[in-house]
Amino acid sequence: MGGINKLHFVNFSQLRSFYAVGRELSFTKAADLLCIGQPTVTTQVKALEETYDVQLFLRSPRGLKLTDAGEALLTVARQIFSLEEQAVGILRAEGNQISGKLRVGTVGPFFVMELLSAFHAKYPLVQVSLESGNSDAVYNKLMNYEVDVAIIGRDYDDPRLDLIQLGRHEVIIFVHRDHPWAGRQQIDLEELDGQRMIFREPGSMTRRALEKMLELHRVRPNVVMEIPRDGVREAVAAGLGAGIVSKTEFQFDDRLTPLSIADHKPFTESFATCLKARQGLRPIEAFMKLVTEVSNLKFNRMAANAQEKNESQPYASA
Repeated sequence: MGGINKLHFVNFSQLRSFYAVGRELSFTKAADLLCIGQPTVTTQVKALEETYDVQLFLRSPRGLKLTDAGEALLTVARQIFSLEEQAVGILRAEGNQISGKLRVGTVGPFFVMELLSAFHAKYPLVQVSLESGNSDAVYNKLMNYEVDVAIIGRDYDDPRLDLIQLGRHEVIIFVHRDHPWAGRQQIDLEELDGQRMIFREPGSMTRRALEKMLELHRVRPNVVMEIPRDGVREAVAAGLGAGIVSKTEFQFDDRLTPLSIADHKPFTESFATCLKARQGLRPIEAFMKLVTEVSNLKFNRMAANAQEKNESQPYASA
């Protein structure tokens, strides 16, 4: 008789403990996540390492760090437990009711609140949590399975993503009410040359859009500070320089004056996205379906408005 091919398997309790520790980079947080004791988590991870004679974590006074083998295993474990999430979703489904949790990452609340309101109205049993950051930070959270869906400001051209365009947004300048420009509604791009400016942190698509236009036209502002979105507003209100923001995100503040760039307008885009590998999870599937419906509705409205505008134009005389 020929040799029998053995079925290779891994202890799922050990793998689950490794996955939790790898996600949190903490045995204590992993134990809380799994609702078991920390000694159990430590024992299971140690047993996994000993069974396969591999080191998965580097331990130091600074904390835990994944080894190369640990990083590779975490990538596979994410996929395995994503499928488990799908299985749980199927088992918990009651007719067409969708329940569970949906973790949303976004570049700013202004881009997502309308969607979340519509989503909650349609799927009231889904518990939604929201995290904010710049596009690069939110993209990394999505890739690390720390959020389920994301609203980002850039097409990362990543084949692992399902991406739906939401809109295009003008980038504007804003200044303190006592600034010499405060009485104006717009400026030319070249006026930013040498101007004291507060920039967003690296990874911000708003910053990238303006920098691209500045570089193209050889305009060099005096960047005095680089800080996150919320800090830009307060820095400008303190008179430290001019700030930049998406027009969609600018909120009225009697300390500030918004200004459009008249000649060379920068624009950002917004996209809703999820990992294709996790599209089967019902809350994710429902959210992306809703995004598609909203996006199509906006496109149809824009097309109808453009057609109405064209039809209202008088015919040119022969």
